[in-house]
Amino acid sequence: MKILSRYCLKEFIPPFLISLICFTCIILFDELFRLVKLFVKKGVSPLYLIESLMYVMPATVVLSIPMAALVAILLALGRLSTDSEIMAMRAHGVGYHQLMIPLLSATVILSVIDLVLMEYVLPKATLASVSLKRDIQRHNPALILEEGTVMKELQSEGKIWMYESTDPDTERMQNVKIWDEYLPGKPRFTLAKSATLGYENGDAKLKLYDGHTYEPLSDDSEGFRITQFKQQTLALDFKRDLERGDYKSRHPQTMQVGELKEHIGQLEDTIKQRPDRTSEYTLNRLRYARVEYHKKFAIPFACLAFGIIGIPLGFIVKKNGKMIGFGIGLAVILLYYLLLQVGQSSGLSGNIHPAIAMWFPNIVIGLLGIVFITRMFGEGKLHSWRDRDRKVQLVVNRSAES
Repeated sequence: MKILSRYCLKEFIPPFLISLICFTCIILFDELFRLVKLFVKKGVSPLYLIESLMYVMPATVVLSIPMAALVAILLALGRLSTDSEIMAMRAHGVGYHQLMIPLLSATVILSVIDLVLMEYVLPKATLASVSLKRDIQRHNPALILEEGTVMKELQSEGKIWMYESTDPDTERMQNVKIWDEYLPGKPRFTLAKSATLGYENGDAKLKLYDGHTYEPLSDDSEGFRITQFKQQTLALDFKRDLERGDYKSRHPQTMQVGELKEHIGQLEDTIKQRPDRTSEYTLNRLRYARVEYHKKFAIPFACLAFGIIGIPLGFIVKKNGKMIGFGIGLAVILLYYLLLQVGQSSGLSGNIHPAIAMWFPNIVIGLLGIVFITRMFGEGKLHSWRDRDRKVQLVVNRSAES
């Protein structure tokens, strides 16, 4: 490796590691506060908190690597610009491309590392996180309660249920809805104004207050029998459905590229077989799977896109290089992830093809970087052309002969 390349990487690596740690901690703080609040409120062991953070770490690092690469490039080149080292290199015939090659090579390597994390580490960590969550729920079933969410932990018993909100004074669940298929093809619906979750002899009991039960008649007629109640108790067996072990999930975030591609093919075949009877739910699953598929490649190669735009921006930093470089880096990161969120929402809604939606931020950042690089090289050639005929004045001092 040439001395210049080693020197550039020596300037790049320390700020990259520091930025990686900082961005990872910043992203983890939000998850940490959420988990601490949840664990304190529910009284779960802190060991689960530590294990949960370990499983969240890969997803955080995957996002932090591109951001750290951009900030490290800007800080490294900003330091060289501030100390006039780039000017000295240019004066000795060192071209911009000689400084760009080692930094771009570093971003390519980081893209590959990020891609490996996305492919092999992240799916396993997500799967382990789901398994841990189910284990926590088994020890403390109250953790499954989420406002406005249809809870399917009891689906094997033929029950799904939800509640809209929690009363801040009584802490009771409000507007509880339960769908219970007590007879094949004849679901029973229960609507209660409020409910509480308690335990009797180690078993979870859902107590409903002031509600109605709607159930179809058993004589195959289209009528319904409505039963009003003041209080009703349902036994909820959480343990059987919340056993921890070799939990298998078909969620796209727990799949590798090959599995995800196969999953997409199965959904596409389902739609082709029944094009007239395809539900919106199936279409949403297909869009989500496609978005996750392209995200596995788009986010890692954001390192390269950040490198392409970060290098020319780093060269233009003059005074106060570190602070200016850090500010520019945050602005570019904000722009990138804003475009990423917009693209992801558009891809999930079907307004934009998932490939275009997920690669659009990389394309925008990369094209801006190419424009800056072209302009940078163009200005360098212009300065050389202007100075080609410039003559250096030679001043000779002749001393008078005495």
